[in-house]
Amino acid sequence: MKKAFFSLFSFFLVGVVLSQQDPQFSQNMHNKLFTNPGVAGVNNQFCGTIINRTQWSGFDGAPKTLVFSGSAPVPVLHGGIGLSVALDALGQEKNTMAKAAYAYHVYTTSGTFGFGVGAGVINKSIGSDWRPPGVPSEQDPSIPSAGASDLAFDLEMGIYYRTSQLYVGLSATHLNAATLQGANQATNSINSFNFGVARHYYATAGYRHHLSPSLTLEPSVFVKTDAASAQIDLNSLLWFNQQFYAGITYRHQDAIAPMVGMALPLTNSTIKFGYSYDATSSSLRSYSSGSHEIMLGFCYSIIRTRITEYDNVRG
Repeated sequence: MKKAFFSLFSFFLVGVVLSQQDPQFSQNMHNKLFTNPGVAGVNNQFCGTIINRTQWSGFDGAPKTLVFSGSAPVPVLHGGIGLSVALDALGQEKNTMAKAAYAYHVYTTSGTFGFGVGAGVINKSIGSDWRPPGVPSEQDPSIPSAGASDLAFDLEMGIYYRTSQLYVGLSATHLNAATLQGANQATNSINSFNFGVARHYYATAGYRHHLSPSLTLEPSVFVKTDAASAQIDLNSLLWFNQQFYAGITYRHQDAIAPMVGMALPLTNSTIKFGYSYDATSSSLRSYSSGSHEIMLGFCYSIIRTRITEYDNVRG
């Protein structure tokens, strides 16, 4: 029954769709580059992050997302470069995004600005195994018998500002609002699906407040919208001795996500690990056992910043 639910859910995505499509994460404070190219290299470290998310556990065909992002400062370019790759699957639908970013850095007496642009590709594919259990095997002519896929160019831009205690970011992805028209791989016919990629707009902000020599509070907010609907995440992390943290994310009308993690300092570098669990608060809570998300990160200090107090192993 659960497989049938997700097959039908995915089927309704095959028509012209203009709604929020970017992958969802709870640990957005560790995943800034993926939504904002202005982040590239701003912390003056080489940083790489991998996040693996399994959403709505208990459903066959539930969303599964794997994302990698990495960036580094490049002084000769007066800024930084970055790369992000995401693999996102939901039932019969699979999405792959790969994009490169460049951010021009402007240093001020209080902080650093990153003015970023990004370009890449989006690939969408749908499979052919749409038949729920118990349904006759005859193929529906409206469903591509061998699956379908298409590839499109993608653009994004963003602004990011960072100090030793504060960060603020504004960005927009899928600026060219590409249309993906899948070809039936068996007949090579077009328009097996017609999918409009909606522009997404993001706003992020966070603050680092030292409560005591051993305790640091980091509240943050993450907002995503496609101009038709909006998602708001309110986050708070409490760090112990700058190495271990516990926190929580509240996503309006969707989930409450407690999380834990650590940042282990090495020579000129830091290894980060985080885990979050989404307790579903929407109507899906009766059918899902929640969502799991694992984050693994690494940062290496290549150069010193112009204003050294900006350095922070957590980015």
